[in-house]
Amino acid sequence: MSIEKDNPKSPLILGQIAARLHEIFDGHIDLSDVENKNESERNQYFLTRAYLALFFLDEVGLSASEAAAAITDGGADDGIDAIHIDKKNSRVYFGQSKWRSNMDKGVELTDFVRFRDGVKNVLSLTWTNENACLHRFKADLEQQLLNIDTDVYMVLAHTSGRAIADNIQPKIDQFVKEENEYNPEFVSFHQFRVPEAAKIARSHTRPENISFNIMLANWGLLSGPYRAAYGSVAALDVVNWFEEHGNKLFAENLRYGIEKSEVNDGIMGTAHSDPEVFWYYNNGITAICESVDKLPLGGPDTSSGVFDVKKISVINGAQTITSLARAKQSGANLAAARVHLRIISLNDTPEDFSGKVTSANNTQNDLNPVDFVAADPNQDRIRREALQNGLFYTFRRGDKEPERSHGFTVRSATVAAACASGDLRLAVSAKRYISGLWESTKKEPYTKLFNDNTSAIFLWRAVQIMNVVDDVLLEEGAKLTSREKLTSVHGNRFILFYVFESLGREKLNSEQAITELEAQARDLTILTLAAVNEIIAERYPEAYPGNIFKNQERQSELLKLLPQD
Repeated sequence: MSIEKDNPKSPLILGQIAARLHEIFDGHIDLSDVENKNESERNQYFLTRAYLALFFLDEVGLSASEAAAAITDGGADDGIDAIHIDKKNSRVYFGQSKWRSNMDKGVELTDFVRFRDGVKNVLSLTWTNENACLHRFKADLEQQLLNIDTDVYMVLAHTSGRAIADNIQPKIDQFVKEENEYNPEFVSFHQFRVPEAAKIARSHTRPENISFNIMLANWGLLSGPYRAAYGSVAALDVVNWFEEHGNKLFAENLRYGIEKSEVNDGIMGTAHSDPEVFWYYNNGITAICESVDKLPLGGPDTSSGVFDVKKISVINGAQTITSLARAKQSGANLAAARVHLRIISLNDTPEDFSGKVTSANNTQNDLNPVDFVAADPNQDRIRREALQNGLFYTFRRGDKEPERSHGFTVRSATVAAACASGDLRLAVSAKRYISGLWESTKKEPYTKLFNDNTSAIFLWRAVQIMNVVDDVLLEEGAKLTSREKLTSVHGNRFILFYVFESLGREKLNSEQAITELEAQARDLTILTLAAVNEIIAERYPEAYPGNIFKNQERQSELLKLLPQD
């Protein structure tokens, strides 16, 4: 049923979108809760739900059935009409949908306030009868919110042609500001409006037909056995591709969803601090296309050339592109940054070539910062010292990880040593970006943790204390609910840091029995968790705990409020 039949005065574009929503989502949207409504009312429910599902179809790359499964709209949804948990990208989507045939009617304040309060309840892990429709997501939501890298994407899907009213926008801004006090990237608010919906509805199938001209510096051409072009492209051009086309740029990529990771943080770090050497530090981008042709502009001079690329899809380098986009958003100056680009034409290639080249480009072994750590002679010395004491210490990728009671790894040693360093900055890095502690084996912070004086026994005892703290936090966290439980996970490295400070780092090199230290660590962990939760409840009652433990300044404040020996 098209919307024109229900409201002849409705703009034509809404009728067109409605017709496409039925094409895509008929048979997928659950209407069992409104089966007793009349046909017109059922269609209104369908369009409201399918309109929001269309957003997920495009933004997240879900199938029609997957997008429909995100819909929570019902009598007890607490203002939240859809939830999707993107585990790969550590993102939680909350959606509210308002399909109205009158595009002159704006979004109402009560709509946003209910949506805002519903999101706040979920973030505080408050589960009631008011949000019973959301309970099927409870376990996955709680698990995802325990991940300190998780961010929240709130989307209001509506058909109003008017801007958000002056009495609503300040409330949106205030809510985002409050939630982002300790982490500016935690919550973001977005609108999904008719122009975006129309664009998606016109081209909802994939792969995308994306074509554009690309300027390459120091370019070259391969004529056989298959045609390809290569050279360096401006990082800003790459970001522009992503800003215009989003994830559709990666239609053929095996890793369509782009993961948050330490590697991505490293890419962003280089873009911020050393953009002029980005090309040297980065593996670059590989794309396939229907055709790639050099335009006459610039002639045969290989220092610069413009290439016409038809139906391009990035098959390797999605992390590079999205990380550059994030770097730009966070203020990085990318004017001097360049990226190596390979463009492979599929014209005249075998039928299975596209799949093979995509697979091959995504299964190569990349170097990891920990691989450079393996070259430090101190690592092998620590391994030999550990072995002399009947322990196994592994520091190379591919080594079999020892059982916890028989040894430890360079990762666990790094985290424990950072938290036992007396430097809160290192403890924060151990939680958020451990690779940053391995960036250079010739200078701090690495040399502060691993140097000629670092003994295997010191590291082993630190790891043992860490294991006790982690075990206690797991046990105590299971007894807690709501925000207090989140502290036991997000605050684990902060609490470990405080335990080491309270025990006295010098005891890790002392003759004191480890069993005595472990017993003290257990008691300290229980007391510290309770104290931290009490401080958070009093000082930061509205803050999401995960954000507090991303912020070194807030952790410094917490540290000062805890008992000092």
